[in-house]
Order: sequence, then structure tokens, then C-alpha cells
Amino acid sequence: LRDEDRLGWFMDPAVTGLGGPNPQNREQLLIHPTGTLYNRPTARTKVPNFFLAGDYVRTDVDLASMEGANESARLAVNALLEADDSDTERCRTWGLYRPPELEPLKRVDEVRYRLGLPNTFDLG
Repeated sequence: LRDEDRLGWFMDPAVTGLGGPNPQNREQLLIHPTGTLYNRPTARTKVPNFFLAGDYVRTDVDLASMEGANESARLAVNALLEADDSDTERCRTWGLYRPPELEPLKRVDEVRYRLGLPNTFDLG
């Protein structure tokens, strides 16, 4: 893309120091608050012909990320195809992989949390 082909551009004012030794983004990372998964919309809505996709849509990923946004897009496409009674092949979707090897560590963490103890990996 050549400069003369560009019609315009915008840089979020929260992004500073580009081209320097210390670029920064002052925007906070969005982490969905605990327990809010079921308050978020699904890809298929109750409004006919209205589908949602984005990192805010309820998926198994439950994190504001491109993975969540991509999964919600696949869910939205599948819902659209279903609503249209299309025989087109559906998008493949995945459940979030949760390594079983980590389950014992999660249980230890839960016990420590309930006892008011720090996480095992907290070094401070």
C-alpha cells in the first residue's frame, strides 16, 4: 500500500511513544468480570436475521481475545446458515482445551484461596 493510496488514518490516543524506545498502550486490557459469561449475548439472537460476532459474545473461550472473536464469528455463520435452512457445510467450532494435567493444581489453588493463602506461584 502506497502513501498516496491511503485516504486517512487514525491512531488511538492511548498509544504513545511509537518509533521511540518505550512505546505504550495506556488502555486497560478488558478482562470479563468473574460470573458475567451468562450475561453476554450469544451469536444467535432472538431478533430474526440478526447475528453477533466479537470478543464480547458468549463462547467457551470466555476471554476478550481474537480466539473468542473468531469462535463467535463461526457460531454466527453457523446460526445464519441454520436460519436460512442452508445445506452448506457448517464452520467447525471447538471447545476450549483444558489440559487435564492442570486440574490438580486448580484444586490446590482453590483450597489455598478459600484459606486466604496466596497462590502457590506468588513469589512476593
